[in-house]
Amino acid sequence: MSDLAGQTTQQLFSRWRTGDATAGQAMAQRFSDWYYAISASRLGETNCRPALERACQRFAQGVASVTEAGKLADWAHKIIAEEIQMAGGRVEGGDHPNALTNQRSPTELLQAASKNLDESEVRLLGLAYDSSQSLDAVKAEADKSGGYPLAVLKARYALKRSLRSDGGVPFTEVPEKPNLDWGPLPLYECGRMAQGKEEKAFETWMLSDLTLCKDIAEFAAFALALRGGAWKQSAPAVSRPPPPPERPERVSRDDDFEPESTGPNMVVIGGVAAVGLLAVAGAVAWFLM
Repeated sequence: MSDLAGQTTQQLFSRWRTGDATAGQAMAQRFSDWYYAISASRLGETNCRPALERACQRFAQGVASVTEAGKLADWAHKIIAEEIQMAGGRVEGGDHPNALTNQRSPTELLQAASKNLDESEVRLLGLAYDSSQSLDAVKAEADKSGGYPLAVLKARYALKRSLRSDGGVPFTEVPEKPNLDWGPLPLYECGRMAQGKEEKAFETWMLSDLTLCKDIAEFAAFALALRGGAWKQSAPAVSRPPPPPERPERVSRDDDFEPESTGPNMVVIGGVAAVGLLAVAGAVAWFLM
């Protein structure tokens, strides 16, 4: 599927509509990865699973009804937005251990990592992820270190490097130089975007750059912990999630096949996208590979 990696989602969709099952497989996986990034960022690892599974199922059941490639992203975004709303909407913050943190408290990891950062970086990130602070206050602090949003992005990646090197968190998206096109990332991740058109526009844009999706997904637990005041408090007691259930049995068909395990596993059966969701831990495996 290497030749499909450079295809846009609309191109994959058009190829799938003409009978290319491999393109359909790649398209379905792309949407499941996108759904995971959005739901993990908005709801947290612990809370996002039911909404994520329902969204993937709805996508699989309804994608054949979409006939125009240009309408696919809006149609698909409406699904995940509705599921997140039914799950209670964006959470303010929290401590959500996951497979990437090796079930350790993100708050504890952040508190340890802060000791390896410059005081200016800690202060800037603390302001940026604190919704009670005005954006003007964040920008004023960022101006001391190169301006907004570049200074926030740089501090964020310095934090990711610290978490990776000293905390053993296996991040994969830690560029030396932040992508300036990702300027809106701090606004989105810090919960500072206006809900509605602005947030939708950014999330729809995420679909065109799965590296951005992966970056947001793997940092989601830490963004939520920062939003919850990780650098203002002692690490909270963490309730561990129950063990993931066994993967349900699925009826086998001669013409179905599965892609390599990444996010919620979406397969193509008979040329039509369908969902074969992995066990609860399956979504996390996407960014651990």
